[in-house]
Amino acid sequence: MTIFLQLLASFIGTISFAIFFDTPSKYYIYCGAIGSIGWGVYLLSLNLFDSIIFATFVSAFMLIWLSREAAFGLRAPVTIFLICGIFCLVPGLGIYQFAYDFFVGDSFEAAKILVQVIQIAIAIAIGITVGYEFPPRFFYMYRRQQKITH
Repeated sequence: MTIFLQLLASFIGTISFAIFFDTPSKYYIYCGAIGSIGWGVYLLSLNLFDSIIFATFVSAFMLIWLSREAAFGLRAPVTIFLICGIFCLVPGLGIYQFAYDFFVGDSFEAAKILVQVIQIAIAIAIGITVGYEFPPRFFYMYRRQQKITH
């Protein structure tokens, strides 16, 4: 039940961010689904490999893959889906904990949290970069469009 609630919360949170990001309303459901699937992949990877960094990388890769599929299928920019979908992976709590520990004076704990936040941010960036490197022919919706137009 907890996993279902997390997936539901990620769906609603992603749609909320899409509204805040001023995404066209016809893409809200797609953004929510991509964000929720990305969070589900994160939870599954975290459970299987017990590594926050690897789970973040795999989830970011899946998010860019799904965002590119949606972009090809809906003929929209990839960033609409990616920026909204990545919302759940951004280490906001870690950044808050770092700032709190830093200003309270617990330098050791702040440094430890900062390293983990940077590792997560790098994992997100590398996952997105790897996903962007695939040529369009690897995506189903792109190949489908090519068949329809030819």
